[in-house]
Amino acid sequence: MDLSNPKSGIPESKKEQSFLNAIRNYTDPREVIREAISNAFDWNFKSISISISKDYERDKELVIKMRDDGDGLTPERFTAFWNLAEPSGIEKDKYGRKKGDKISEFGYGTKTYWKCRELVVESTSKHPDGYFWHVLGWMVEPINTLMKEHKLADYYYVDEKLNQPSPTFTEITIKGFHILGEEEFRHEVLKDYILWFTKFGSVEGQFDIVKNQDKKLILQGLGATKPETLKFGHLFSPVANNVKSLKAKYKDSWDKNYVNKWVFNSVNIKDYPDSKLDMIFYIEGLSAKRHTNEMLPAPGREPQHWRYSVGDRYGIYVCKDFIPLPPTERVNDWISPGRNEWTLYHAFINCQDFSLTDNRASIGATDRHFLLAVKETVENLYKFSIKNSPEYKVYQDEIDSTNRQSRSEAKESDEKEDIDKRYFHAKKKHIAEYHCTKRPVLTFFEPRQEVEVLTLFSIVKAIEPEIFEFKIIDYSTGRGIDALCVLEAGQGGLQKGNLRYIEFKKSLTNEFINHTFSNLTAVVCWDCNLINGEKVTDYTNNERTLYISKNNGITTYTLQASPEIALNPIKVYVLKQYLSEKLKLNFNLQIKSEQ
Repeated sequence: MDLSNPKSGIPESKKEQSFLNAIRNYTDPREVIREAISNAFDWNFKSISISISKDYERDKELVIKMRDDGDGLTPERFTAFWNLAEPSGIEKDKYGRKKGDKISEFGYGTKTYWKCRELVVESTSKHPDGYFWHVLGWMVEPINTLMKEHKLADYYYVDEKLNQPSPTFTEITIKGFHILGEEEFRHEVLKDYILWFTKFGSVEGQFDIVKNQDKKLILQGLGATKPETLKFGHLFSPVANNVKSLKAKYKDSWDKNYVNKWVFNSVNIKDYPDSKLDMIFYIEGLSAKRHTNEMLPAPGREPQHWRYSVGDRYGIYVCKDFIPLPPTERVNDWISPGRNEWTLYHAFINCQDFSLTDNRASIGATDRHFLLAVKETVENLYKFSIKNSPEYKVYQDEIDSTNRQSRSEAKESDEKEDIDKRYFHAKKKHIAEYHCTKRPVLTFFEPRQEVEVLTLFSIVKAIEPEIFEFKIIDYSTGRGIDALCVLEAGQGGLQKGNLRYIEFKKSLTNEFINHTFSNLTAVVCWDCNLINGEKVTDYTNNERTLYISKNNGITTYTLQASPEIALNPIKVYVLKQYLSEKLKLNFNLQIKSEQ
């Protein structure tokens, strides 16, 4: 093959499939709101209104209308609005890093609007040539055309030059928006989403960034009878960290009202000197969270299925542009592995060098080594700057003291409950009296668990050593209760090869989970509910058959292997019957109790 004159080709993509993939990447329908808010921030709005309604003349189809007073769409930005992967206004340095504070990076966001019957956009902007440009554009059935006809729908527009100065704005109307249910656009749910997962709910104010603090958002979601004006910024509980004052006011529930915060601004990331992070870390007690967050269930608050729990929402979030990513991206395990302590945290880690997926739903596109460095940096901040701070130590000391007191009170309560429970069972026990030669009458108690079987066996063995045909040399409770015995009692000295297990059980069942049959010589149990001929299996699936016979008035139980296998039988001592037949010990007396 001649390699001196190669041919060339240019890779191509199917634009229809690219658009469809971009649309499908946005799985939360509320991302429509997030993207519109981000675009409004990028183009300098002061106020944005968002309304959700239903068109009853079109079978209650969902209508979303969003209008902001930002710079509006220039001809260039209007074209980019319809195109894919064409972000406008984004500046990057020579290394490809985004410059400035614009949010848009990929030019995918407006494709979230396409899941509808009709998309309409109207805008006025100041043209670079000095006049004002007014445009009205629309697209019909964008998603159905793409999915059913496998082509892109055309968009249409009309425009005009305005000779007089005119207020700039952008208004987007999405008619017949495709959703599976309306719950996401309930007013309370949508408000919560905006204040947690959009730029309008940014945590930047915690780092003394104030340029957006006067912006306002007017929202009317489904179910709301009038619009509500929202204040910019994520909601945190007011700091309340004076433990002495909290204990005086709230007594034992002081910790549920405790709030403290730690702010870390522009922290160098380990091994990455050119990258920084910002972290705001709150500890908020449950009552404090409920007071600030209307979505949490609380006493006196009407139960609603759309509310969420503390565990569903709180923890440690990662952010870019000070916008938290979804709850699935929480990084609670970065500082609290395997514990529920993270439900106290209300924390956010912002890093502009996180690489997000196209739909801004994950930091999965970020280099793994960089993420590990961020994790280690956060761990060190938590370990050395938070847990070692004087206010945290005071808090933790009081928590430990409260827990010790609670454990002490719980132990006393548990003991009383345990006494009541055991008294109930003790009254139901049966006893047997044994009349020994030259000894007082002995009382034996009916066993209720394995350890009591061992106790009964030990007492009987002590007073009647010949009744059992083995000599025990060691006991263990490591795996159930068992004993080691000498196989040949008359043998002089101890030899490993002549040691066998004896298993103690409350009842003989069809399964042995502690020992194999191969090293078992006897079983001591209280009773047996198996019948003659039943199979019993050990944990290695070896099988034996239970044989029950009578010899000289004594009932004999043995577990025998198949005749073709030359293995010694395992003797079973069913104490309830064996002691009755051997020693006339019958457990038919009731314990006397006094109130």
